[in-house]
Amino acid sequence: MTFPGANDMFFRKKQHALNTESLASLIDHTVTINGSITFDKNARIDGTVYGNLTGSMAKNNLLIVGPQATVHGDIRCQSLVVLGYVKGNVTATYLEIRSSARIHGDACYETIEMYQGAEINGHLFRIQSDSKKETSDTPSITLEIKSTS
Repeated sequence: MTFPGANDMFFRKKQHALNTESLASLIDHTVTINGSITFDKNARIDGTVYGNLTGSMAKNNLLIVGPQATVHGDIRCQSLVVLGYVKGNVTATYLEIRSSARIHGDACYETIEMYQGAEINGHLFRIQSDSKKETSDTPSITLEIKSTS
């Protein structure tokens, strides 16, 4: 038995438009980069990158991997939106995986938003935020391992 509008209500999530006005860097779809990239502000990749992409985890920065983009390397940044192809591990406090995205690697995140049709071939690992980690009032156990040789 099906209900009218059930697919639209439960299984289809409207993808909102990305605001690209605040981007500090844009790598066009005609550009290929061989090497790692480090960034401190918002950036968008629409080309091909063979190397790691690293943004500050402490700052509020955003990396958009566009629908035509291909990244062969690991990505680490505060906020990450993937619409294209990534072959490597991704780590972000906020991770958004759009319906056209394909990730072949592990994903580490604090908050994740994944759209219908998105593909991840790897493991998902949730990381704790600093505010949720143990405080000094919480008892801890320290183990010391000594070699007997």
